Amino acid sequence: MTNILVTGSAGFIASHIIEKLLEDKNNNIFGLDNFSTGTKSTLAYIHSIDKSNKFTFFESDIRDFEKINSIIKENSISQIYHLAAIASVQVSIDNPILTNEVNLKGTLNILEASRKNKVKRVVFSSSAAVYGNEPSLPKNESSLTCPISPYGYEKLMSEKYMKLYSDLYNIETVVLRYFNVYGERQSCSSDYSGVISIFEEKFKKNIIPVIYGDGEQYRDFIYVKDVANINLKAMNTPDISGEIFCVGTAQKISINAIFEELNNKYNKSLVAEYKEARSGDIVKSISNNNLLIDTFKIDNFVSFKEGILRL
Repeated sequence: MTNILVTGSAGFIASHIIEKLLEDKNNNIFGLDNFSTGTKSTLAYIHSIDKSNKFTFFESDIRDFEKINSIIKENSISQIYHLAAIASVQVSIDNPILTNEVNLKGTLNILEASRKNKVKRVVFSSSAAVYGNEPSLPKNESSLTCPISPYGYEKLMSEKYMKLYSDLYNIETVVLRYFNVYGERQSCSSDYSGVISIFEEKFKKNIIPVIYGDGEQYRDFIYVKDVANINLKAMNTPDISGEIFCVGTAQKISINAIFEELNNKYNKSLVAEYKEARSGDIVKSISNNNLLIDTFKIDNFVSFKEGILRL
């Protein structure tokens, strides 16, 4: 049996990773969340699909080293998917001390408890926010990192700690830099949630979504189940400790294109409301995912059109 810990387990991406892990009856899965951003409805969904009682949940905070260390030790954890974070740029700008405690110190707690208890591998969820507004495109693993928010710096420093623990303590670590992940169970509760989940909710309620700027700004959107599969590959592919991977589709999708796809999906003819572009919003973002595809032998991704239909 493999004993696996997933931090941030009541969150969007983590819940899809757990759903995938539950397909293997040889996995014992332990989840950890403090519900600061994760939801009890997501946790309830996980329990509903856990037909073999392979999932155990701990309500805890990654800032509590003693509790984290105890969970890892007492449950003989050998693999950790570390997703717990405050993933809001704006919150990090408003309260950098809080987000540093969670995003950086919390990550260090996970690594140190892993070192003490001989965890085999930690897969860390990072972010394309580490690049900031540096203009060269597409972004690859060697692109210049120049964060423009505390959140971006916290993710970048967490990446550095991952590499340090790999080199210094021989803990296998793998970093996944997510571009724009979307899919089922993504929050639509604030302006800083995923734009697709916000638009989807408004279309269902026949409310006109707001587009900031001209709508031609683009992102690299990747479907959450593809991200879950990549996480499992990152955990189980040998000889990649210390590596970083850009997790995106390398396809440009504009905000206007999202709007058009949702009009098609719901057979509507809504006209967007355009407002002045928001200060600090990145205009263009796209990945070079060659290393990801070559290392993990990825044949294809769920198309954007198909992903929108699945929501």
